[in-house]
Amino acid sequence: MLLVPSTLPLLWLTGLFSLLLLGSGAWLVWEWYDNWAIHLPTNPRYLIWGIVLLVTAFLGRPLITLLVGRRSRPGEAHMKPLTGGTVHRVVRPDGTQLHVESFGPVQAPVLLFTHGWGLSSAEWCYACQHLSERYRLLVWDLRGLGQSAGPHDHQYGLDRMAGDLNAVLALADGQPVLLCGHSIGGMTTLTFCGLYPEVLAAQVAGLILTQTTFTNPVQTALGAPLNRVLQEPLLRPLCHLTIWLSPLVRVMSALSLLNGSLTLANHLLQFKGQETRQQLGFTTALLLWANPAVVARGMLGMLEYEARAVLPVIPVPTLVIAASSDRATLPAASAYLKAHIPGAEQVMLSPAGHMGLIEHHEVWASAVDDFAMRCFGSVASQNAAGGQRFSKR
Repeated sequence: MLLVPSTLPLLWLTGLFSLLLLGSGAWLVWEWYDNWAIHLPTNPRYLIWGIVLLVTAFLGRPLITLLVGRRSRPGEAHMKPLTGGTVHRVVRPDGTQLHVESFGPVQAPVLLFTHGWGLSSAEWCYACQHLSERYRLLVWDLRGLGQSAGPHDHQYGLDRMAGDLNAVLALADGQPVLLCGHSIGGMTTLTFCGLYPEVLAAQVAGLILTQTTFTNPVQTALGAPLNRVLQEPLLRPLCHLTIWLSPLVRVMSALSLLNGSLTLANHLLQFKGQETRQQLGFTTALLLWANPAVVARGMLGMLEYEARAVLPVIPVPTLVIAASSDRATLPAASAYLKAHIPGAEQVMLSPAGHMGLIEHHEVWASAVDDFAMRCFGSVASQNAAGGQRFSKR
């Protein structure tokens, strides 16, 4: 699942359930063996249920994926790791080393993509498949995630991430750029707009805000009234506990992946049943690579996020992409963005959850392409003249 503060309790619950599942299975088998070894009467049910629990603990994921994911449509594009791009390393003053890859024609207008929290730039594989023939795509891993190294001072505030975005933007070499952000990527983009208005006005041709929010995501997630009450007594302490017990959380996450509980949580919270089994499996596996301490520090940064003030003064065209059944950032958050950013447009993905850009990747890419063509004008039209306007590979 994409990780926002309100999902952290569920991450812990799936982890503790996974430990309980493994421990219960091991205890039942041991009880049976202990009696058998000293020639006491044994209960075969202990052995049977112990084996069932242990098999589930280590091999439950394929069954869960089979039950909740749908089959791929004929010709359906698969998610896959990004390959073949030009790699750049951007070093920041606080020691952060950002991993950036570029795809597409060097002189083409630039689309700069910032992914959601807990994932990596691999989230943009469909963008590369659909859009890299006529745009130059810059995709990067947020600090501490993917192949990017984190800062020496362990600071993951949105202002730091906006500074990272500004540094990555320099790789566009003066070309016009569309900033495209998903979830925390959109929050980073809006924070950038407030901190670097001169760069925004000089080089940015437009914004694409996919399923993101304008304030602390606790306030705009499903169950916001309860989330607000729990923020200080539960969510913030749980973030610190995750940092302190990061090795244990990593083990629990691995067990959750093996037994399928992480896959089930990802399906229920981030999708609306339109994802394929391959898409569900790919996005769930990405979560295992995220350092739990980094994830928790980023969540603490989200709790301090606020971008309401910058919305009315954004001077560039903006496309807001929402999802009908988004639980991490409710559609009302996207409606607020559209209402308060001058001239903003909105596209609704339906039926879709927080990973709607995956569930409906062709619709999402077509909306991005249409918006980019209008923002870049004749420059993009010239690039499109040499090939298909929109590739559905």
